[in-house]
Amino acid sequence: MKSGDARVGIPDRNFTGTDHTIMDSVFHPETQHQDVGAKVVAALERLVHLFRHLVWNEAKAHGLSPIQVRVLIYLLVHDPSRCRVGHLAREFQVTQPTVSDAVAALVAKGFVTKRPFPADQRVSLLQLTPAGRALAERLAGWANALKAHVDALPPERRRELMLALMELIASLQRAGLITVARMCLTCRFFQLDRFPAREAPHYCLLMERPLAITDLRLDCPDQKPAA
Repeated sequence: MKSGDARVGIPDRNFTGTDHTIMDSVFHPETQHQDVGAKVVAALERLVHLFRHLVWNEAKAHGLSPIQVRVLIYLLVHDPSRCRVGHLAREFQVTQPTVSDAVAALVAKGFVTKRPFPADQRVSLLQLTPAGRALAERLAGWANALKAHVDALPPERRRELMLALMELIASLQRAGLITVARMCLTCRFFQLDRFPAREAPHYCLLMERPLAITDLRLDCPDQKPAA
């Protein structure tokens, strides 16, 4: 059969690229072959699928939805003052009703309780029950399988990967595509390359100390967005 024979459904390998919309897509193999940026985006998309698969399996095993898993873990690891529906909606980049529905289900299952927020009685603080905390602690390890592969990279490669991802997240936040990124790179207290020749070239004005690349934080509770 010839390439592209419609009788067997084989795609035409002699694609000329006249359809620029297709050729401009990062998902087109020919685009990826010629463009490092396209390879990176396509690789990130594969990781997104992996994350969704892992969290979905964990959620299904415990009779939860993926967003309910995220809510439980968020409440486990973040400061209680940030455990409000509005904060979670911004963190997850979803609507408040979506978070409210997830929280209502978790309350009904006995994993979460609500109490008034002292600064605003109209707002509720979310808190894990003992059962919810025990479950959240089990759920919190769902990404450890991926971390094991990251840890297998040489230390220098890990640092380079971490910094590249942080720089990408910072760029996406400046473009308005990511709403919350409490990182050093986007903080008003952060000074880039204050001591360029040193092992710890950066500086935090809040902590008043130099920062090595490995000291940079992805989620800092004291972060204040740069102007």
